[in-house]
Amino acid sequence: MNAALGHWLLPQIERLARTQPGKVEALLDAVRHSLPEFHSELVMMALEHGDLDESQAAAALETDPVSLALRLEAYRKAVAEGASMDSVEIDANGVARIEGKHVTVWEVVREYRRTGSVSAMRGAFPGLSEAELRSALHYAGRNPDEIGAQIRAYEEIIARSRAAYPFAK
Repeated sequence: MNAALGHWLLPQIERLARTQPGKVEALLDAVRHSLPEFHSELVMMALEHGDLDESQAAAALETDPVSLALRLEAYRKAVAEGASMDSVEIDANGVARIEGKHVTVWEVVREYRRTGSVSAMRGAFPGLSEAELRSALHYAGRNPDEIGAQIRAYEEIIARSRAAYPFAK
């Protein structure tokens, strides 16, 4: 989408959804029928970001749970291969964070190193979607020196604190 259109178009669609939901439903039906791959991608994105649960996604795609799981796996593979960093922003201090969250990329990477898998990290970051976690890991892969330095700085602070207060837990 042209950036000049994006700033006004999406708010207007949201306004239309509130005031004339039938028109938006017709638009979405047109997307579903004329661009089924795009519709499927939107459903997978909503599922990944927690906007839909698996039963809602299966219903939206008119499929069964097994087929949904296969589609989700293919979607995740495509996202990983496409290596999107859309969920990462740089804050005012120059620190990479998950967009709209207080979680830094280096925290995600540190937890990933501890757990060894994205699914295991979900417990440590329940407010983040798998897509956001993968986006953070991709950013870290593209910026290893930056993220490594932030992790080292944090670990140095922890080591100094432990040295200063050896009886504290």
